[in-house]
Amino acid sequence: MVRHHHSVFKEGILAGSLGALAVAVWFLVVDIANGHPLFTPSVLGQIIVQGQTTPDVSQIKPDAVFLYTLFHLAAFIVFGWAVTKVVHLAVNLPIVRFGLVMLFVAFEVFFWAFTYIFLEGTHGLFPRGSILIANTIAAVVMATYLWRRHPALKRALMHDPLGM
Repeated sequence: MVRHHHSVFKEGILAGSLGALAVAVWFLVVDIANGHPLFTPSVLGQIIVQGQTTPDVSQIKPDAVFLYTLFHLAAFIVFGWAVTKVVHLAVNLPIVRFGLVMLFVAFEVFFWAFTYIFLEGTHGLFPRGSILIANTIAAVVMATYLWRRHPALKRALMHDPLGM
């Protein structure tokens, strides 16, 4: 049997980057469809990174787009590391497999609350459904990547699903 070495650091960076890219592409498509490319990162950059209470929606702010992109990528990489670490633990610890399910639920609930808070800050500029779709796409992309990287997790789930 070939033994694979998995790096939490490298896998976390890639998983997080894939999730961030998935969200960025989703909002780029949404923004283009609405006739305003890069609108979302411009507004979120102004609010989240630059701390403005009333974003300028009349034009795209390149500095806000850049800063928000860095923030977004960093946040997803940190989350990617956490998820990757849990996946590594879940291969050998059955109860952690249940934790993976709870992590996904917590991720969705966190973003539901996050969107509620920032819908106030963005004065309703972003439909909540679009944000939740982006979040779900990111979760699916990250989970698919990690699922394919860890065949031992597949075998463990078949033997002892969700640690029960």
